[in-house]
Amino acid sequence: MMNAVEGPREPVIFSQVVDSLFRLTGRQRFDADTRKRLKAIGVDMDQPLLVAYSVPTWRATVGVCAEILHPDLPIDQARYRIGYALTDAYGRTTMGSAVLQLFRMLGWQSSLSRITRGLQSGTNFLSAQTRFLEGGALELRFEVLPEFHAALGNQSGIEPYFMNGSMDAMMALVGAPFRSGEYQPDQSGLQHAVFVLHRKD
Repeated sequence: MMNAVEGPREPVIFSQVVDSLFRLTGRQRFDADTRKRLKAIGVDMDQPLLVAYSVPTWRATVGVCAEILHPDLPIDQARYRIGYALTDAYGRTTMGSAVLQLFRMLGWQSSLSRITRGLQSGTNFLSAQTRFLEGGALELRFEVLPEFHAALGNQSGIEPYFMNGSMDAMMALVGAPFRSGEYQPDQSGLQHAVFVLHRKD
């Protein structure tokens, strides 16, 4: 008897992150038309949230919330601001509170080795690596784990501007002595994104 062949692992964002996004935006701001858009995307706000959502659904949902929260900003800036603010909103969930309290207790240096663990409290497909550069700058590289590449195909699993905001908020939370991260598009690719954080003067 032949064993069933498993398909590629599906990258997902867990419901507590989606719920945090809706709390940040304000559920009362989702009118009937917006709810229809979200339902077409894959999020039915009239039903309990699913356990997890696909990357395309998540990215489209962030886009809708960006239009509501920051209608006058370019989409990249809006995504950055949502990423930054979502860190605090996620910290109000049971899971997020536990993760952020641990990071605060550890401090910024010890937290660097646990970024992947923090990411995986909200997703199942991301990892992070850090290294110090000459002059004391910090390079932070986010990657989609290889086993999820097939499921993503030609679609990126990382939204760099949203991630930049989340990263900056986390660094501020743990008191890291760095300025805002600078996205390095020439060093980034479809399934990884590189940022450099320079030390504050």
